[in-house]
Amino acid sequence: MRSFKVLDESRISKSMLSLFGILFILYIVTGLLDPYNFSIPAIGNIFYLAAALGLLAAGQTICMLTGGIDLSLAMIATGAAFIVSVKSSSGLPIALSLALLYCVVIGAINGLAVGLLGMNPLIMTLGMNAVLIGVFTVGVTTFLRGSSTVPDLLITLSTASIIDTSSWVSESVSADPRSWPVFVSIIDTLTWPFFIWALISAVVLFILIKTGLGRLIYAVGDNARAARLAGVKVWQVQTTAYILCAILGGMGGILLGGQSGAVALSLANSFLLPSIAAVVIGGTSIMGGIGNYKGTMMGTLILTSLSSLLTTLNSSEAVKQMIYGAIVLTLAWIYAKISEGA
Repeated sequence: MRSFKVLDESRISKSMLSLFGILFILYIVTGLLDPYNFSIPAIGNIFYLAAALGLLAAGQTICMLTGGIDLSLAMIATGAAFIVSVKSSSGLPIALSLALLYCVVIGAINGLAVGLLGMNPLIMTLGMNAVLIGVFTVGVTTFLRGSSTVPDLLITLSTASIIDTSSWVSESVSADPRSWPVFVSIIDTLTWPFFIWALISAVVLFILIKTGLGRLIYAVGDNARAARLAGVKVWQVQTTAYILCAILGGMGGILLGGQSGAVALSLANSFLLPSIAAVVIGGTSIMGGIGNYKGTMMGTLILTSLSSLLTTLNSSEAVKQMIYGAIVLTLAWIYAKISEGA
């Protein structure tokens, strides 16, 4: 057992090293095309932009470790942001509570359908996505009618630096962050989105690595039948996984809403494929049971850097989605071949 653990840790270390190498190459190429990307503010912007995707990818990681997937995650994220913006007139705590309740209910429905009814995760969550699109399309003109503007507090938490450094530099250099003193630039990169992502990432890693729930998630993903025969209530683990996925997706959606300032029904649509791609790039098997959130975090940064590179090349959103899809299909094919070989 000890030798297996050492070998497994060695494999993970090599995988993380490879991911870091890919990230470094993307960073160098992007910087060569536009030297601004070598600056500290540009590096901070990568972490800022990666935060929302990282939260959605955290939810997908938990689902995929159980052998599932959530194709309704984009609409869950959008719905949470929409509820917060529309219901904020009743008070932000109430709006956030309603958004949390919404995420828990949708996640529970997905999890129970997959765990108890035995529905295929792809079919179930794709169907749920269609249902949510219909509900919110009707809702914006009826029971969810109201302002789609995100509250100022959430905008601040979604966009601002933790420490305001605007008064630390003179007006002559304030327009160009590259001319700021190094220590000011570093502090300015410590944004609330990055802090929120780091904090929630620590919680997710703790759950997956240090808790009984984490061990059960891996066990169910590795072999659900064996876990069931061992006395594990597989449906409860799956339901919990989908609820956690929905909550994380809702957090990511609220962060996206705060960054855009207002919520539209297409808010998180472009994040569905990247949230899956980040997970598979990070080494989590779509078959379940293998992977970790550390890899997903690296995958998130890689995709954000890739997006930055494509933006530098003036590529459209359609091109980005094509690349994300190609990544998912290629890695899915590789995992299938590996599984056949095993």
